[in-house]
Amino acid sequence: MKLQKQGAVKSAKKEYYKYVITLPKDRVEKLGWKEGIELVDELKDNSILLRPATTKEISKSKEEPIYSEFRNSIKNILERYPDGLTWSQIRDKLNYHQIAPNNKWVRKLEKDILLKRIKRGSTMIWRLEYDTIYTIGYEGMEIEQFVKKLKDSNVQQLIDVREIALSRKNGFSKGILKDVLRNNGIRYTHIAKLGSPKEIRHELKNSLMTKEDYNKFFEEYKKHTNDVEVQDSITEVEGLSKMKKTIMLCFEKDHSNCHRSIIADELKKRGWKISHL
Repeated sequence: MKLQKQGAVKSAKKEYYKYVITLPKDRVEKLGWKEGIELVDELKDNSILLRPATTKEISKSKEEPIYSEFRNSIKNILERYPDGLTWSQIRDKLNYHQIAPNNKWVRKLEKDILLKRIKRGSTMIWRLEYDTIYTIGYEGMEIEQFVKKLKDSNVQQLIDVREIALSRKNGFSKGILKDVLRNNGIRYTHIAKLGSPKEIRHELKNSLMTKEDYNKFFEEYKKHTNDVEVQDSITEVEGLSKMKKTIMLCFEKDHSNCHRSIIADELKKRGWKISHL
């Protein structure tokens, strides 16, 4: 018997190979082994023991690495790099060894996580296309807590839907908020046209704020969303949200008490999923 090095495959950084042992025919016949059987090795001191794999071990080996783990790893790494990565970059960052990805799994990723592969020159870039838009209200939060929540959720872009992006709360006025988010790798966009108009906003503020008052406010804002400029602004949100994980910001903690829920309903009609953080 002889140990041989075989099957070297070279990449830019590494060389991949395996070792092969040739067993004498009489040994194989004496053991009753057939060509193609699955073998399991066990290390013992300076020796290696070989035996046929059990049905359970064969099943387990075929399941690894599990597709769901692969899917989640790809999704998480691409959320952290919204501009996209090549397969080689993904492989290095996730410490994968396969030179090329499993084509069957790639096709599944295109359906499961909306993976897009885009050619830039001669390079193939992997990136995500999103079908969900998130919403959040900063009421009751400090800026540090707010930013942490966005980062923990891998948010890449914030769209401010306040008409006037000013706040008495430290850190949430437009200029400061934009700088804080930029320093944390999150893009900031203010779309004032999606804010609730001053007249209906002040009417609610000067009321007793009963359920009926809120219902009237929402009815007025729904009418407002029929304006061409508002519809165009919702279309702008769609365009911005396809390639970055996006969250819409307003003040109220409870989305059901905020006009952003009406914007969210309009987006749902256009086929988007909505999640309120």
